[in-house]
Amino acid sequence: MLYVTTRNNRDAYTAQRVLREDRGPDGGLYVPFRAPGFTREEILSLGGKSFNQCVADVLNRLFNTRLTAWDVEFAAGRCPVRLSNLPQKTILAECRHNPEGTFSATVRALTDALRGGKPGTDGGWGKVAVGIAVLFGIFGELIRDGIADFENTVDISLVSGDFDLPMSAWYAREWGLPIGSVVCCCNENGNLWELLHHGQLRTDAVSVKTDTPDADVTVPAGLERLIFACGGIREVEHYLEVCRRGGVYCPSDVLLSRLREGMEVSVVGARRTETTVSTLFHSCGCVLSPYSALAWAGVQDFRTMTGVSGHALVLEEKSPALDSEAVAGALGVSADALNRYL
Repeated sequence: MLYVTTRNNRDAYTAQRVLREDRGPDGGLYVPFRAPGFTREEILSLGGKSFNQCVADVLNRLFNTRLTAWDVEFAAGRCPVRLSNLPQKTILAECRHNPEGTFSATVRALTDALRGGKPGTDGGWGKVAVGIAVLFGIFGELIRDGIADFENTVDISLVSGDFDLPMSAWYAREWGLPIGSVVCCCNENGNLWELLHHGQLRTDAVSVKTDTPDADVTVPAGLERLIFACGGIREVEHYLEVCRRGGVYCPSDVLLSRLREGMEVSVVGARRTETTVSTLFHSCGCVLSPYSALAWAGVQDFRTMTGVSGHALVLEEKSPALDSEAVAGALGVSADALNRYL
């Protein structure tokens, strides 16, 4: 596949180049020149493949590589993602089963495998692409279990920090996965909510420090990809100019409607996040990180507002052990006692 950037769709770049750089020479974010597209039959066939084979197939399509399921297992482990059931027809996708306990470690391992060990970046399009591939692997399991198909879509809920994973879900849906709404969950820094609900984004807003610092973002860097996908280069130029001035970005009504298509935002405060950690532990014995609790509460709010009652998937990027102090505080136990439940 060839790639262009969000600021120049005339010059094309190779797949291997986008694995070496976060951004193009013009400062834009890399995006596919043409969407790969997956047929209905290819999507349904995911249910007959292993998770690692699904991941390998998608990455090979995006980067012209020849990874095998064994290559993915060697790089990221036999079960880098595990699914578990939460209340309210919600499935937790633990995307962090590696020695570091983070999804970032899985991204780093797989992008390194794609580059053949050559130097490069762990972010940029590589991170978005690994997110897409992982979602295909997860949906292979959901299709096999009869949870997801073209008549039964599954909503995805995640914390909107750098906006790479929300875009992974957005692309995966565009390319054929039966994904319903992508619910981006914010903490008190709910600037994204203002954009999609009121059509205004303050680019000079100052973030508020919270107990979920990875989400203390007012203007996600990866938002540029969504604006490009919905409005094109001229709209990106307008957006960047507003950012340079530190003004308020106001998309047109037509563009705002496109941005809203299947993209939802929930805002969850710190107290609610803490309560959610405690409630789910005592109701089903599941220990969530503050970020996963934020995403779970956010998708429940979305369901209450819309009346949607299908399955939802919460993507967990960090192990609760990495936020043990906050989790232990929410459960009212010592850090040592918490270790027994992790």
